[in-house]
Amino acid sequence: MKKLLAVVLAALMVLGMMTLASAEKAPEEYTGELTIYSPHDSDPLNAGVTGFEAKYPNVKVNVVADGTGNLLNRIKAEAAAPEADILWGGGADSLAAYKDYFQPYQPSCIDLIDPSLYDPEFLWIGESPLPMVFLVNTDMVAEEDIPKTWKDLADPKWEGKIALADPASSGSAYTQLNTILMIYGQVDDDYAAGWDMVKSMMKNLVIQSGSSGAHKNVDSGEYPIGVTLEKAAVQYDLENGHLKMIYPEDGTSAVPDGIAIVKDCKNLELAQLFVEYALSAETQAAQNKDFGRRPIRSDVTPVGLSPLTDITLMNYNFDYAGANKADIVEKWQDAVVGD
Repeated sequence: MKKLLAVVLAALMVLGMMTLASAEKAPEEYTGELTIYSPHDSDPLNAGVTGFEAKYPNVKVNVVADGTGNLLNRIKAEAAAPEADILWGGGADSLAAYKDYFQPYQPSCIDLIDPSLYDPEFLWIGESPLPMVFLVNTDMVAEEDIPKTWKDLADPKWEGKIALADPASSGSAYTQLNTILMIYGQVDDDYAAGWDMVKSMMKNLVIQSGSSGAHKNVDSGEYPIGVTLEKAAVQYDLENGHLKMIYPEDGTSAVPDGIAIVKDCKNLELAQLFVEYALSAETQAAQNKDFGRRPIRSDVTPVGLSPLTDITLMNYNFDYAGANKADIVEKWQDAVVGD
């Protein structure tokens, strides 16, 4: 009897597995429209969307591209009737400040992602760690003058010569601002010394309307120095061209871009499908190879990038940056006006 029962249970398990497998949809069975809000640069954004539509040919993707801050504010304003299904990109510290407007989803690859790189309630998941760097135009800056630390950016000789995106609208610039605050300040007094450092730089900074201006305008020669993302800098010919990328010696952050599903979105199944696609080994490897983006997955080895262990990483206070975004942005705007 025991043997018969074991056989029956085994058969039921196999049948259950077969039923589960047969219930999975083929790619062409997914249909409908998916609306993605994204601050990503156009090339990786378009490549990701094109790849998704090729894999799921009966799904149409609508894209709204803008800065992270603008998109998050739009998601908040639309909370009663969401237009977006998913936010793809933007610094995770910025996403954390708006996590009330996202809904949890635990992707199938979660065991391959470091727990520090996703929300503990799965309201956002990191999709690419993003070290912050300086991009220098060597046609305009002599080798001995190249800034090596954040403090070097406060040198009066750089007045009006450093391109930086606006932390009020750019997620990457918001992370850059917090990186400076946290390297030079202490949490106990809300990073007062860090704010002093930021204010000492203000005359040197030229605020860009979007994050791409901080690297494109250095490449074009409009400004000699820009503060930007590693993923943006490595798109240029750094070996043979006129640009040089610097990892700040006093430390830098590597906060990940995040991906999140909008709360009460119209197309939840497709949103979950896109999260799986964006975090898949295939997509992560392609985005690394083609656009210099660091994979978030432990089973995908980055190509063409220095190991994070070779970079001086500061202790980024993720919780503070997420919980105090409104106050930090207000202080930033006051500093700009005060200058």
